[in-house]
Amino acid sequence: MPLSGKTTLAELMENKGYTVLDMGDVVRIEMEKRGIAAKNTGEFVNSMRDEHGMDAIAQLSLPYLNEILGEKEKVVITGMRGWSEKERFESETGKQIQVIGIWASPETRRNRREERQRDEDIEGDSFKKRDLREIDNGVGKLFALSDHLIQNENKNLEELEKSLEKLI
Repeated sequence: MPLSGKTTLAELMENKGYTVLDMGDVVRIEMEKRGIAAKNTGEFVNSMRDEHGMDAIAQLSLPYLNEILGEKEKVVITGMRGWSEKERFESETGKQIQVIGIWASPETRRNRREERQRDEDIEGDSFKKRDLREIDNGVGKLFALSDHLIQNENKNLEELEKSLEKLI
């Protein structure tokens, strides 16, 4: 879910030699190319999925992923929101993806939203509306079928890193 700690976990993985592809960054880049304001992120993502299917953001991300895979083997993709995105990445790259679900309570994530103050946090959908959109888009299935789970409630960076080390 948004603000569960995906970016922080990805940064820790990057420190361990992984290259990060952040699907949220891809969305922001593609919106900027099209002149779409950050407050319209949810609308943009939903319209892309309506037009191109539930794996639309994976489709947008594939050129970036293929560029990385041309040079690196250890890649972490952040921000997958549905099983169809995982399947798209696997079918297009021929690589098997291990999914790490990272969990934090709504209260913790809401507090992080206040601290982070990213444009789409300030100007975008309400917290609950955004959560429901993510669930409608399939993040629940992806999370439920994840290969690994990291709980990120009341953990400091060192504790989160220890949880990650157990996985990799």
